[in-house]
Amino acid sequence: MGQAFFCFLNVFMMRTHYGLIFFILMVCTALKLSAQEKPIEVKPYNLETTYEKLKKDYPFIKPIEPLKTGDFKVIEDLAYKHVNGRELQADVYMPTAKAEKYPAVLLVHGGGWISGSKANVRPLALELANHGYVAVTVEYRLSTEAVYPAAVKDLKAAIRWMRDQAEAFKIDKNRIAILGNSAGAQLATLVGVTGDSELYKDSQDTTSDAVQAIINVDGIVSFTHPESEEGEVAAQWLDGSRTENLKNWEEASPLTYVKAKTPPTLFINSTQPRFHAGRNDMLQILNQEDIYNEVHTLPGTPHSFWLVQPWFDKTLQYSLSFLDRIFNKESSEIYKTLTVAQDGSGDHKSIQEAISNTRDLGPGFVKILIKEGVYNEKIEIPAWKRKIALIGMPGDEVVLVNSDYSGKLDSLSNTEHNTFTSYTLKVEGQDFYAENLIIQNTWCEKGQAVALHVAADRAIFKNCKILGCQDTVYTAGEGNRMLFDSCYIEGTTDFIFGQATAFFDACEIHSLSNSYVTAASTPKFQEYGYVFNQCTLTAAQGVDQVYLGRPWRPYAKTVFIESKLGDHIVPEGWNVWDGDAMFPHKERTVFYAEFQSTGAGANPDARVWWSHQLYEEEALQYAKEKVLGGKDHWDPDKQISILK
Repeated sequence: MGQAFFCFLNVFMMRTHYGLIFFILMVCTALKLSAQEKPIEVKPYNLETTYEKLKKDYPFIKPIEPLKTGDFKVIEDLAYKHVNGRELQADVYMPTAKAEKYPAVLLVHGGGWISGSKANVRPLALELANHGYVAVTVEYRLSTEAVYPAAVKDLKAAIRWMRDQAEAFKIDKNRIAILGNSAGAQLATLVGVTGDSELYKDSQDTTSDAVQAIINVDGIVSFTHPESEEGEVAAQWLDGSRTENLKNWEEASPLTYVKAKTPPTLFINSTQPRFHAGRNDMLQILNQEDIYNEVHTLPGTPHSFWLVQPWFDKTLQYSLSFLDRIFNKESSEIYKTLTVAQDGSGDHKSIQEAISNTRDLGPGFVKILIKEGVYNEKIEIPAWKRKIALIGMPGDEVVLVNSDYSGKLDSLSNTEHNTFTSYTLKVEGQDFYAENLIIQNTWCEKGQAVALHVAADRAIFKNCKILGCQDTVYTAGEGNRMLFDSCYIEGTTDFIFGQATAFFDACEIHSLSNSYVTAASTPKFQEYGYVFNQCTLTAAQGVDQVYLGRPWRPYAKTVFIESKLGDHIVPEGWNVWDGDAMFPHKERTVFYAEFQSTGAGANPDARVWWSHQLYEEEALQYAKEKVLGGKDHWDPDKQISILK
């Protein structure tokens, strides 16, 4: 600021001091060169330094323990490109199973375009290879060696090399994905959206550099978006600041190239907004073009979450699930059946024990049959335990019960529980199924006490009772889809809440006190929030002042279709959540609607002005297959039929 002002002031005064012109120009030039020559400090960016940095604020995290053995082999330090007198090297991680071809993934490390190495993505490459993918990690030229577009051209050369070496490494040329994290995610996305673009081709390039899937782990997709906060580190890579070299800043932004032929894309994000720059705009285009995409935001996470546990495992799970779906490796078969019985007559005595003894990221569904009993357990199905089915034996009463609540001191960790840790059952593994279960949190005094916490996509609850008071059911995670089929759900305040898309089909929703049924927090660009189809709303004796819902966040969406509303539902129907200083005027963005409500609580003429009564044509958009189908055309009825 001082240097720039000095130069400006003196140039301004040149009209009266012509003899100083040459001197001033020389001084300004010298100052500019001096500022440019000041090097940016390059800090080590690897698994060890990241763990040491993050554990100060996240004491519960653990270092990653890379696989030492498995169904894979590693070939290291292969030259994939020669440039400026040196070779760029790649490591190849190959499955050892006897298959003719495998899908492949190019992994791109992060580090602000200035640091990092392929060793940072080695743990992920090992896991991918162990699950049937050829994983390739590469070095590329950092900004200390060469500025944009050198790194982009290096990575495209790596993809061409993978195709050229496909026979040697058993790579399926038509099934190649690119995965990057942080700056590597920006690079991976840019490479992915510019497949075979003339912009980055040299005359000798003949092999295709196109990929068939993109995984972006917390990387920006636009340097020029209003959300972007990139500064001097990006400027070094882009050969000048935004004002000095706007062309490069725009050209290096993946968002510039998103179009109809963009590959399917997965975003795995922290809760740090600056690393989402341009993401929502890209998602909007993908949705308009009907391109399959997923978004998973890991709650309470810092940037670089993928380099430590427990978030490494979640990153792996989301990545594998996405890749399996895109490359048609998913299995809908039951590969294992277990029985849980407290009397010792089954395979396991506890539900958590049975879950823990299933294969991580297994090849198909695991059916866990549970015999009669009250299981006083705090049960967690982590992200890497996908396709788990918990089924109560027909005719048996199976109760999963706990009594944790927000503010309660945990005896093991010596920390207080909050809303999100108070659960009886927490589900993070995708393709979960539950049937004939009672899921209960018995705490009904002051404070939040979750019975069911679902943070998984494609989760089904059939013929279940979910019992609690405040915050009974937490439907977590943008983009996640859930079906509640013929369930009974009871609670007091906001007892169905969260971000996910949830379809409640023929359920009974029972209010235990005068309060609010739902508190949706639907993300802005998510098409659906809560849909209650042909549900019945009932209440305990004496309860007569209940609202259908209030918005936890702006853009909340809740719709009731052909549902029977008891006389406990107030005539106005909906509440705006007055007094929320952080998010005022939520009535301007929410979508609350009904179609042909019946019962004493149906009062269309008395509803708040900002709610809607749907026409029949509009109501058709809330059919189960439309709400839950998504880009992968999920059919929950098919999943139910498999597990019956």
